[in-house]
Amino acid sequence: MENDSIHLKLRELLDANARFGLSARGTTNHCPMALIALAGMGASPARLQAFFDRWEREYALRAAPVDIVISRGEWSRYLGNPAAFGVLRVCFLDWITNVGPIAVVTEVLREVPFAPATQAFHGIIRLAYGIEVRHAGEIASGLASLISSHLPVDALINENRAAQSIDAGFDHVVRAMSGVDLQGSSITSRLRAVATDERFASAVLAPPPDAPLLDTLAQAAIEAYWRHADFTILHMVTATRAARIVFDELPDTLVEQLLPRLWIALCAAYVTVGGRKNGSAASPDTALDWIDVCKLAVDSNDDHVIKMAYTCLCEDRRRPSPLYLASAARLIQPRAS
Repeated sequence: MENDSIHLKLRELLDANARFGLSARGTTNHCPMALIALAGMGASPARLQAFFDRWEREYALRAAPVDIVISRGEWSRYLGNPAAFGVLRVCFLDWITNVGPIAVVTEVLREVPFAPATQAFHGIIRLAYGIEVRHAGEIASGLASLISSHLPVDALINENRAAQSIDAGFDHVVRAMSGVDLQGSSITSRLRAVATDERFASAVLAPPPDAPLLDTLAQAAIEAYWRHADFTILHMVTATRAARIVFDELPDTLVEQLLPRLWIALCAAYVTVGGRKNGSAASPDTALDWIDVCKLAVDSNDDHVIKMAYTCLCEDRRRPSPLYLASAARLIQPRAS
């Protein structure tokens, strides 16, 4: 019964979130993603409502009115038009109602260059959360974010020049960009600077050929985060899980086309961090368990803490590693690990 009440409250609040814009005060609209993560960690209906109310009071911006309606044959004309988020969301939602969400996701990702770095990876993350809970409005919002804020990161990948490992591939592009001053106060602005730099475009190696790319990317991302708890690397961890959720719904042939662009986007994100950091290499050890971490995360009002803790929980369930619990514990209660 409790799970039913959580599910109903979550859907009610995700529906209500439609009145918020894509942007929020000083950030993007993390509210629906945080709500889904909170519900996944066992937050009560009252806690979900409290988080929503606080977000609306302190961060939310009202969505702009949608004055026009576009057909499903017109949506690609709005690629890279941030003002088109609302009209694209309405278009995709209507389309999803008619043919189902996965058919729409598949067609959209087939038609335009995949740009997972869009909105500092929040477009793909929001889409994945929507798919996870099968909420049509959030799936439409994730797609609308990916299209309206489209941030492609292109590179010339030579399959004859493959990295020996994920870390080696990351380090190669960092060396190629050595000495470059990446100005910008946001992840998106730094990613945009990398995306337009010819040195980066020609330095990306092909990903390692002999291991499942998503699994090795996930492992490399959490290892990098454990060494250096950087905000951008946090997004690499959450984006890798998001990509897996989306890719699991797509035809294998399409996934093969999309994976290289995920690799390139993550290489670009790693460059903005400045390379490998000499953080903690000690074996992870924490007095907290997952019950403790989830309880602390549910009590948090920090949307990034909530989403990262939930990501670590889900990734640890899928492919256990002590780094997930230790990283989440360090984030949620720094002095506890």
